[in-house]
Amino acid sequence: MASTPDNPPQLSPARTRSVSKLIVDYIQALGIPLVFGVPGGSLEPFIQSLKKSADNGGTQLILARSEAGAVHMADGYSRESGQLGVCCATSGPGATNMLTAVASAYADGTPLLVITAQTALATFGRGAMQEGSCTGINTLAMFQACTRYNTLVSHPAQLEPKLLAAISHALGPTPGPVHLSIPRDIFQANIEEQGGHGSFRAFFGQEIEPNRRQLTQLKLLLEGSRSGAIVIGHGCEGAIQEVLSWAEHKQWPIVTTPMGRGLICADHPLFRGVFGTAGHESARVLLSETQVDTILVIGANLDESATCGWDGSTILSPRMVHINANPEQLSLSYMAKFNLLGSPKLVFNFLNQHPGQGQKPPEKTNASNTEGQQPKIKMLHLSDCAHDSVPINPRRLFWHLSQQVDAETRLFADAGNSFFWALHYWQQQYLPDNEKNLFRIGIGFASMGWACPAAIGSALAAPDKAHICFVGDGSLLMNSLEISVAKEHQLNILFVVLNNQSLGTVKHGQRLQGVEPTACKLPAVNFAALATAMNIEAYRISTMEQFNTLGVQALFERPGPIVLDVLIDDEVVPPIGERLRALRMGDKK
Repeated sequence: MASTPDNPPQLSPARTRSVSKLIVDYIQALGIPLVFGVPGGSLEPFIQSLKKSADNGGTQLILARSEAGAVHMADGYSRESGQLGVCCATSGPGATNMLTAVASAYADGTPLLVITAQTALATFGRGAMQEGSCTGINTLAMFQACTRYNTLVSHPAQLEPKLLAAISHALGPTPGPVHLSIPRDIFQANIEEQGGHGSFRAFFGQEIEPNRRQLTQLKLLLEGSRSGAIVIGHGCEGAIQEVLSWAEHKQWPIVTTPMGRGLICADHPLFRGVFGTAGHESARVLLSETQVDTILVIGANLDESATCGWDGSTILSPRMVHINANPEQLSLSYMAKFNLLGSPKLVFNFLNQHPGQGQKPPEKTNASNTEGQQPKIKMLHLSDCAHDSVPINPRRLFWHLSQQVDAETRLFADAGNSFFWALHYWQQQYLPDNEKNLFRIGIGFASMGWACPAAIGSALAAPDKAHICFVGDGSLLMNSLEISVAKEHQLNILFVVLNNQSLGTVKHGQRLQGVEPTACKLPAVNFAALATAMNIEAYRISTMEQFNTLGVQALFERPGPIVLDVLIDDEVVPPIGERLRALRMGDKK
């Protein structure tokens, strides 16, 4: 049973237990049923504890195909479940293989517990196979810059306080991955019963309550604003209904950051699109208008992707009011006229206590029409969304599929053209009371190869929900074997491969920057045949008519994953203008 603030997890007492079993007991006490990882010699004691747990109906290991894939799966699992994602790897190369994926979770603020093994303490500095000690290839030092907490457990008695500290940091106000490095002999060591292990209540289920005086100041400031606009970031998850209630009362138009895209329905009458990387002109114009004297930013990480490359004429201006429960993100809005640290849900519960709250929200309109345009959202190359072509136009592909999936389908889009197309053209209709962010990208670190394993982790957390994963052919060539995990567990995921035989973002980026395209061509690969070799149902798609024949919803009703190898037009330029502008900011004049 998952733990809640009213039902905090409890650790069952035991006379003695090994360090590895104690870790598994804590994970199980948190209500986490899955750990993602790849075994190895130094990690074996922990793997055996997981096996015994699984045999008794407890937490089990999901065997990934790579250590990076294990971390990405834990990332996707955490985003879907709202729980801590847990992953593990053996010493040396097992740990180093995790680094890029851990950095990706760090950049996006995903809470993960990363457990890596070390060779036995007595072997440190002696050149043991796969040694990663401080006197060898120092893996602990490598994790320092991409984790919220990072430590070596060098004695059994250190385990509990360090594990609790790690979990606290992972789930705290600046969430992210934490790392415990544990030698093989420490995993095996027994711990005597200490009596009264207590609970996780000290840091479990906490929300940051805003200062009451500042809440009153915020309310007065907003009431005094002549006009305003709202920017929704991914930190609004769990509070979106409160935010929308206030926005509908004020009739302030709304945009989202790229990471917040899945929190508002495409047909909401106040929605003006995505602002930032691959965003919409309607969103940029709204935030650039001088008559909008207040830009209310909620739960946003003010990085390159969310600010159009740190554009000082839009979000990052003295017109900004920033509400955020993450103090690190709040510190980036030093130019704002008002900053408030606190839970968005608690803030808007307060703001919604005003006259007129009960007024009827504006009627919603149907976002779909024959031209593919959403009301009040200005998309690029709009006509492409309405007409079929061969090879398939990716603009048409994304818009069309977004109209075919149901309201609860989870979208994952990989780094590169996949998330550029998705951000601009994916116009899914969500349920009116949706609280989850159903549009998922790893844009902070933009690690290629994130989406497929992340979708797998999410589908393991919500096996009854449909998942669609867009991945470029370049990304899939990096980690194609992870999709076999989806087959092993019969997960309901539709993998859509954008096959254009190129690293598309690199190719078009080079062209648009006026340099000679190079190192961007990929060989022709039949990904449907590759999937078939893994006993996965697969189709090679070259026309939109083939999509209609298959029926997207019918594909989701079949058991197990399906791979669609879609041949797309490699000459269609993705919406990467803001990304290129940010790159040029760093060029020497």
